Amino acid sequence: SIEGPIVKLNNGNVVFLDTYEKALQYYKDVDEIIFLGDILINYGDFLDRAHVLATPGYCEEWWLQELKSAIGDKDTNEIARHLNLEPNFIKTLLKDFTTKVDAASAIEISLKLNIPLHPRWTYHWKDISKEQLILLVEWLKKKAERNNDIIIPLDGLDLSKDPKRVLELLGIPHKLVKDEYVIIEKDEAKALLFTLNNLNDFKADKESSLEIINDNCKAIIKDKSGIFIGARMGRPEKAKIRKLKGSPHALFPVGVEGGKLRSFQSSLEKSKVTADFSMYNCEKCNQETVYPICHKCNSKTTYLEKSSKISLPIDEYFKNVASILGTRHIPDLIKGIRGTSNQEHIPEHLAKGVLRALHGIYVNKDGTMRYDMTEIPLTAFKSKEIGTSVEKLRQLGYEKDIYGNELVDENQVLELMAQDIVLPSCQDSIEEGADEILFRTCSFIDDLLIRLYKLEPFYNLKSKKDLAGHLVIALAPHISAGTVARVIGFSKSQGFYAHPLMHCAIRRDADGDEGAIMLLLDALINFSRKYLSSHRGSTQDAPLVLTSILNPSEVDDMVFNLDMVDSYPLEFYQACEKLKWPWEVKIETLRDNLGTDKQYEGFKFTHPVSDINNGILCSAYKSIPSMQDKVLGQINIAEKLRAVDAADVARLVIDRHFIRDIKGNLRKFSTQEFRCVSCNEKYRRPPLIGVCLKCNGKLLFTVSEGSVIKYLSPCMSLVERFHLPPYLKQNLELTKLRIESVFGKDAEKQEGLGKWFG
Repeated sequence: SIEGPIVKLNNGNVVFLDTYEKALQYYKDVDEIIFLGDILINYGDFLDRAHVLATPGYCEEWWLQELKSAIGDKDTNEIARHLNLEPNFIKTLLKDFTTKVDAASAIEISLKLNIPLHPRWTYHWKDISKEQLILLVEWLKKKAERNNDIIIPLDGLDLSKDPKRVLELLGIPHKLVKDEYVIIEKDEAKALLFTLNNLNDFKADKESSLEIINDNCKAIIKDKSGIFIGARMGRPEKAKIRKLKGSPHALFPVGVEGGKLRSFQSSLEKSKVTADFSMYNCEKCNQETVYPICHKCNSKTTYLEKSSKISLPIDEYFKNVASILGTRHIPDLIKGIRGTSNQEHIPEHLAKGVLRALHGIYVNKDGTMRYDMTEIPLTAFKSKEIGTSVEKLRQLGYEKDIYGNELVDENQVLELMAQDIVLPSCQDSIEEGADEILFRTCSFIDDLLIRLYKLEPFYNLKSKKDLAGHLVIALAPHISAGTVARVIGFSKSQGFYAHPLMHCAIRRDADGDEGAIMLLLDALINFSRKYLSSHRGSTQDAPLVLTSILNPSEVDDMVFNLDMVDSYPLEFYQACEKLKWPWEVKIETLRDNLGTDKQYEGFKFTHPVSDINNGILCSAYKSIPSMQDKVLGQINIAEKLRAVDAADVARLVIDRHFIRDIKGNLRKFSTQEFRCVSCNEKYRRPPLIGVCLKCNGKLLFTVSEGSVIKYLSPCMSLVERFHLPPYLKQNLELTKLRIESVFGKDAEKQEGLGKWFG
């Protein structure tokens, strides 16, 4: 519901993209993005950072507060008669700032109530010079009018001054016909001519364009632009299952016998695994085992308080697993770890790895399945957005919507409970969604309960929708305390939607940080602190402590400054104009409600959305495979954006990214290790015999020539295209000479970006 982009199409037309559907219709035809549209930054961010309030562009929310102030306590019907408008329209307008107001009504309201002109019919007057404004006025005097449209000819003009460009910079939608004349249609024409006082006795005595406009117009015209700010992508979104090196299914060693895939199949061919193990003694069988329960007779064993490198008869342990699970449960590929890193060298039960491989999931360092995601704050949702039925949501406690109405429809807006989360289903992504991974993990746990522990299954899921209502542990990197959360549904995006309180409970500020979840029962059954490495910091990112009840007073205090209102008062916008400090205007925040019933609820929002799943679900940066194509896309966007200097983007890409990678990879190439293709053994220097000392396997580079030179040609092409500074060009040429001294002059094998630039 904030203002969208204004774009210039390839045919010269200028279009205001005010709906999602219109954006889809026109995005392939965009020649220039004149305005990116509005960005929404809440009051709480200014308060938290102790930053002065910035002046926003004049927007519908601000205008609505002006309207309410002008009306005061007057009767709605009386105001409607005064404005010659329908009473129902006035009532709707006072409730919803997104209500469409045509130009004629906007002018009538502005003149009769003495408030500024509605933002939809206010243009970016501050962005053009006095000379450009005068040029526009002189050009408009040549207009003709037809059916309330105005038609302005282009012939006979000094095109070097380009008056059409003034229309573009103002953000006024219009059509270009045969490069001969411009058409400004109905409401746009009415608003433009009204603002310019119908060109009658137009005075240009003031210094700035906005001052001149206000000197001529019969209504107040506010600054539509406000403060422009720049932003850039820090990282693409993430939602994927976490995999350790080698993607193991079990924390059980395969030793060197596991080969390059670290597979148990390879170990079985050699009938042994050579690794460090803690051993237990079974008094009943009078033999040693690596399990605290004997793998032969299921009796409790005694820990021998030692660990040593042994050759374990792996086929014996696999026969035990086969007898537990049945041979039909043995998949084609089961992967383990090279060796345990925990102090006592304790492995998982091998049956867990077999079942994980069967269900297509992987183990994390602590014995659980972990799913990582980019964090996104959410305080309200609709049933249709998360794929959970109204009936199920009512069972989960969502009986009323945010307005207190009974929940009966999938389009009603509900306030998110503090410990409820919405996980990604990752549609349009190359990664598997959390719904798919959790569904398979639940099946794995049920199989584990039945076959290894001889218990009843717990989840019994029939579909992924049945995951709604089940509990998980939410955890952030570098933190050892997990927080229990409840899954209530799945979005189509690749983000971890959770309440701001939940994000701050796991000690993240949700500003693009990363969090992870694991099934609660998975952690209760499979997690063990003894699996964790003995290295310093190994206990970070592990659920050593578990919080079941979220206490708002104990979470990261950044969330205390979160505002909880559904609109900002007129005093707030007036304070913004004067660049006051945020604490000089009173807005309700969570801090005001700590320790009360309101600390868990009443988190309102100022701007509605049609669907949280609309828009890009997977960024092009993730879906485009090659770096050349990613750079091409970045440069193409930079050239379309009026707000961006494309040459500077090219300079930054080379200076901050490519040239550092080229030099770094060249350094790695000269100091690299060598790897055995059979057993993955690594050597600082290749043995004199030229093969692996352990298995006689072939040795390969660990850093390839291609990784060193892959960015060189794109960089050279960018330098030539954008005429970048000589220092940068010379730096690249020196780097190229260094590469040629290592690989020879034919090293530059990859094609440059020049072929795309034409």
